[in-house]
Amino acid sequence: MGLRIKSVLTIGVSASALSMTLLAGPASADGPGTRQPGEPVCVNGSACFYETPWEGRTSWHTNPGSGCVTLPFPAYGVFNLTDKRLDMYPNADCTGTALSEPANDFHTWKSWAPRLSFRAV
Repeated sequence: MGLRIKSVLTIGVSASALSMTLLAGPASADGPGTRQPGEPVCVNGSACFYETPWEGRTSWHTNPGSGCVTLPFPAYGVFNLTDKRLDMYPNADCTGTALSEPANDFHTWKSWAPRLSFRAV
């Protein structure tokens, strides 16, 4: 019983820390932007790409459009806090096999090649 309570508390604390990281801090008005590790940036309406799953450099894009966007680094994680689906590509010019991320979702892809570009659809 004690172990179960500890697990629930750990999950609750982790979720709180994650939500503070996502919702706090300034966002670029027109994206894209980058930040240093430890600076929170991802807010509602933004797509935030991470150099490693949830760590390292971050590139965020407020209200992304349907045009191809090349990321400033290979990304292995994304928080899609927009109301649009994101198609993410392994090449810098939105070509190749796309991975799609639904609106208001997040994902990492350690078993896939990093994503180098994306477009909102």
